[in-house]
Parts: sequence; C-alpha cells; structure tokens
Amino acid sequence: MFIRRTFAVACLIGTVGAGSSDAVRDPRVCPGVCAHSIAYTLDPQFNADERVLIDEAMRVWERGTGGRVCFRQGGRDLVIEKLDRADELQPWDPDWPRHVALTKGGRIWIVATRVDDPGEYRALVVHELGHELGIGHIEDTALTYMHSTINDTPEELWKHARLPERDARAFCQVHRCTCTF
Repeated sequence: MFIRRTFAVACLIGTVGAGSSDAVRDPRVCPGVCAHSIAYTLDPQFNADERVLIDEAMRVWERGTGGRVCFRQGGRDLVIEKLDRADELQPWDPDWPRHVALTKGGRIWIVATRVDDPGEYRALVVHELGHELGIGHIEDTALTYMHSTINDTPEELWKHARLPERDARAFCQVHRCTCTF
C-alpha cells in the first residue's frame, strides 16, 4: 500500500506542469521542433560551390537553434539572389556602396564578386540568414556572425561552421524558445 501511494504521489508530482514549457535562453539546452520550415529559392546564377556554401549556412542555423529553424528548397518564403555589382542594391538601400549583401522582406541579395574566401562567403550567408530570422547586429561580443560588418566576423567562424552561443541566444530572445518534453 505504501509503495502504491508513493508511486501515485510521484506520478501526480511528475504531471504538475506537464505540457507546459519553460523559456530557454540557449536553444542547445534542449531540442526544439521546427514549427514552420522556410521554403526558399536560389537564383540560378549561383554556381555549385556557392550553392554548397549557402546550404552549409542554413545547416549552421538548423543545428545551432536545436532544430527550431529548418529550410527546404522550393518555395518563396525566402528568395536568395546573386548580384554582380553593389550598385544593384541601390533600389533597396541608399547605403548600398558599403554592402556585400542585404536582407529585406524575404529576400537576400549577395554581391558575389566582393567575397573571395569560401569561409567568408558562408559567414556572410549565415549573417544574412540571421537577419531573415529577425536578429539584428550584435556588437557585445567578438564571437558572433552578426557583427555590422563581415570584416569583424572572427576568422574562427569562417573556418568552423557553427553557431556561437551568443547568436543562438539572440535567436531565442526573438523567437521565445521553449523546452518541450
């Protein structure tokens, strides 16, 4: 009888709060669920190497958010276009001469001729995807993809495609990550 009561009380305590979620600052603390995949289209002007780097950048966000972000090819939620010249950004941004890329309204424009290093290119795409996910510039730490200029992105991030903790926390601040068990 004692064991049965103890078990019943343990079950009751275990169900208190069941189905509820606690806010998470770092999405790596617990796995998440991709509630809505981002259906994207790539400009056919991207070459095979650029396509691989763009895919790697998407995987950085998928892994770094604990699965809360997911991308799938074949849609118009996000259109990623390749531009040959920075002045092609002029209709969308008066400060266009300073940019190698721009994100606005479900579109990412990349000025491909201004980025030579593959790691830097991937870092640039990770940065622009961060903007698409609602994250602004982050200047309170060195280790982030979200600096205001690509030149401030640490070379470590160019070499190793992983989402820094600060960027993951910024994602959770914007998207109010929760743990679901």
